[in-house]
Amino acid sequence: MLAMLYLAIGTEAGAYTYPQHSEKNRKETRAERRERKRKEKYATEAPNGAAKAAAGNDNKEKPKQPGPKRKQELSYPETRLKKRYRVSVVVPLYLDELVRGESVTFKDKVPDKAAAGLAFYQGVKLAADSLERAGAQLDVYIHDAGSFSESPEMLISNRKLDSTDLVIGAVEQHDIPALATYARKKRINFVSALTNYDGWVKDNQYFTMLQPSVKSHCEFIIDELSRRYAGQTVPLLYRTSSLADDNAALYMLNDLYSDVTFHKLQCNTLPTRETLAGILDSTRPNILAVSILDATFADSILASLARYYPGVHFEVWGMPTWNGIPSLRKQNAYKNITVRVTYPFNFAKGDSTLQLSIQQAFRRDFGGVPSEMVMRGYETMLWYGTLLRRYGTIFNNDYTDLRGAPFTDMKIKPRWDRNGSLLYLENKNIYLSTYQGGIYKTE
Repeated sequence: MLAMLYLAIGTEAGAYTYPQHSEKNRKETRAERRERKRKEKYATEAPNGAAKAAAGNDNKEKPKQPGPKRKQELSYPETRLKKRYRVSVVVPLYLDELVRGESVTFKDKVPDKAAAGLAFYQGVKLAADSLERAGAQLDVYIHDAGSFSESPEMLISNRKLDSTDLVIGAVEQHDIPALATYARKKRINFVSALTNYDGWVKDNQYFTMLQPSVKSHCEFIIDELSRRYAGQTVPLLYRTSSLADDNAALYMLNDLYSDVTFHKLQCNTLPTRETLAGILDSTRPNILAVSILDATFADSILASLARYYPGVHFEVWGMPTWNGIPSLRKQNAYKNITVRVTYPFNFAKGDSTLQLSIQQAFRRDFGGVPSEMVMRGYETMLWYGTLLRRYGTIFNNDYTDLRGAPFTDMKIKPRWDRNGSLLYLENKNIYLSTYQGGIYKTE
């Protein structure tokens, strides 16, 4: 097995009712709501001292109210239509460690650090086969980011990416800056398919994150709480002992467009019944937000709520990492808690015939049942291969074409900073998963 693989391709939630606010904005999308709130905010703000100056001299022209900060226009070079396209997939496989000659160094199970990358590669391989059968003209190169010789920095310095038309990276945060900078310099697209951390990338219209950022998940929760419970106070359980959890809490607490007020409870250690009593009302159902990404710790909080208050119903809004909590899928788990969790993918939807086809192909080529990471690799390769084939190397203005994305309603949008400057492109599609007594559904 080689460190680089070359594929030459021819052508029911509980029935509890909470007091809810007016539904006047129910049909308004989250993006529209944020834009409206942004304009309202700036329309009611005046520069420091401007109001006093205007009041003190009626004969002078009154200062203009500041308008919303203007966002920059994105301009791309003309696309290049080619007979064949080269795609570089950078994924950590750790083949230098796991393969010695013709033998593997592990028994039975692939080590955890390589499992996700291998599954993503398997999905890419299946999609590449599908694209070939559809007549796509692609050359797909797999680079092992777990090998020193094929780390992003070495790939760039050794010019192994110079002829590529697209880079797909299932890489960690520390690998993103080098690939994003390279993509911007070469005016090719780099797609980060694995992590929801941006590597502090700024001003890069060629960098796309398929995993919505934690901030986007928090914005989704804020918008849903604001739509459902505007004007109410919602307890927020948060941690500062973890950087990721601390950031999530700051996103929730500092959101400029929230219509709910948070009653904070710091949970650097597991809260006791007494501390929870200070923010809960045991006489009625309670709505809670929990900005803790650590799934194990979050599960402990859910277990505490169920144990301390078995007769009280809770609606708990949590982080995307909670989808991996095994107890949520157990029958009759946390019967008094409805858990709402954000998540960017929903591979259960879509064409059932295609799902069956992927399962059969995976069983034939690799054995077993395809995992979610296999499906993510498959959809990423299939969608971007289709975009290349239809629109050429610069497909950014055609991101609304989802014909090659059979499962996920991708919504690729610019991510702006507070000054209206571009950071990068990001998939803003987020689904809402609901768990109740072991029953699971996704909206």
